[in-house]
Amino acid sequence: MRNANGASLLLETLLDEGVTHLFGNPGTTELPLMDALVNEERLEFILTLHEGVAVSAAEGYGLSTGRPAAINLHVAPGLGNAMGLLYNAKRSGAPMLVTAGNQPQSGHFQEIILYDDLARMAEPLVKWSYEVRRVEDLEQAVRRAVKVSMTPPTGPVFLSLPGDVMLSAASGLQEKPTRIHTRFAASAESVEAAAALIARAERPCIVSGSGVAHSGALDEVARFAEQIGARAYEENFANVIAYPMAHPLYAGKLPILAGPLRERLAESDLVFLIGTEVFLFSYPADVRPLPEGCRVVHLDLNAWEMGKNFGLDAALYGDPKTTLPVLTEAVAHAQTADEAERAKARAERIAGENQSARETAPPPAEQSDYSEGMPLPAFHRALGAGAPDGAVWVDEALTSAGPGFRRAVGRNASQIFGRKGGGIGNGLPMALGAKIATPERPVICLSGDGSAMYSNQTLWTAAKYNVGAVFLIANNGAYHILKGRVLALDGRAKEFHRFVGMDLTEPDLDFIKLAESMGVDAARVHSPDELEACLAEAARGDKPYLIDAVVKPAPLGGAPPQEL
Repeated sequence: MRNANGASLLLETLLDEGVTHLFGNPGTTELPLMDALVNEERLEFILTLHEGVAVSAAEGYGLSTGRPAAINLHVAPGLGNAMGLLYNAKRSGAPMLVTAGNQPQSGHFQEIILYDDLARMAEPLVKWSYEVRRVEDLEQAVRRAVKVSMTPPTGPVFLSLPGDVMLSAASGLQEKPTRIHTRFAASAESVEAAAALIARAERPCIVSGSGVAHSGALDEVARFAEQIGARAYEENFANVIAYPMAHPLYAGKLPILAGPLRERLAESDLVFLIGTEVFLFSYPADVRPLPEGCRVVHLDLNAWEMGKNFGLDAALYGDPKTTLPVLTEAVAHAQTADEAERAKARAERIAGENQSARETAPPPAEQSDYSEGMPLPAFHRALGAGAPDGAVWVDEALTSAGPGFRRAVGRNASQIFGRKGGGIGNGLPMALGAKIATPERPVICLSGDGSAMYSNQTLWTAAKYNVGAVFLIANNGAYHILKGRVLALDGRAKEFHRFVGMDLTEPDLDFIKLAESMGVDAARVHSPDELEACLAEAARGDKPYLIDAVVKPAPLGGAPPQEL
């Protein structure tokens, strides 16, 4: 390596670990790295104008590829700016290596300007956090970090890189990548115990989570559901497609409040949890979500989630894709002829009920005046009609998305990324990262107007690197979810019907001018027909495009909105 130092060694190690893109927002402490990138053509640096954009873009990239995504941030203020969206990445389990430059170690004791204990700052939000203090440790620190990030349960890791380490003379690569392969089935004893319980169940259901998607086990979980005759739910904060949404046994996402979730599971005598958090709620649970007497079985590679909130009747520690075929066969052997016949009949009944529900759902009311925007049913219909098959969706629309959105687009989508952590601002940059990762697929972000303003700098990066994602803003001119929830407090807001700090008007946000100022073409639409045509055209293009869709908010009152 020419002028080999810590910065050039970092790049060589990242390349050897399979990293192809580096998302970042540099400052003075990153200058050694930026200098090393001058003639490095094997790794593309993606400049973002805010650290949160870099983090969420890397999250979208890592979830799309399953490979490590790399980020470089600027010292304490830069890491601080990134931490809100780093929380989301922690909850989603995105494999990410977050690095930040730090001041030279000679100034740490003096606590010079911009210095802080970066490893300590990041520690609550990552799997492993460390400051590299010697250039001799740099290569293996990067390799250890990538290994930890990629080992289930996957997630972000952090390295602090002091300037003196980056400028120190370094030798070439000495080590090699390490990957911990976890394609192992659960133990025979646990499979046998679980199969005996499942074979006897009369009203089983499945709750499928992100661990199923990360394992690539969608086909296997559907086959298992057919074998046992189970209604199949996605976990309540699904941030990926965790069960095939066109499958006849698919019953949608579970509610994010404990009471409605308990109602949904009330008839079940056995709940089989697969690769899921148990359970993630929007509010503290006021009732026990699982009905009394219900058996609980859990299959996962994340032992922390197993038995975390509820005791288990059987725990299967193993990879879902590898374990499910073994368990399916074990259940088939454990079932009597009558049990197998009843399971088949259950599957046919559930499929029939689901089909009937889809066919009898009322179509959205037709109207000619959309001057105040599109009602949500019409908005969702237009999304489903305008999006191409196989599109990747990023959902951050809060009150403008929900079950109607997933029903409209889910059966034809190749993936739907969501907000596992609940923090807003990750939608636009996640779409950027997903499109960089999968340029051959249409990528569409559905974002609320308030959420988009947290990370609108994404548009500039999309224009600079010609990343052809579609950024669709559901514009209702307010933090609408907060209005619904403050009314539920039955206080002054309800008495006076006044909302403090919840309207995004006077002046209105002009997303067209905002997008065009950053080099992105844009259009504003009011009706479903306009939206359908504009979305279809934008998704066929190869340049970034923003659609400002005027949405008529759902009426306020009644139960508070359940989506975060």
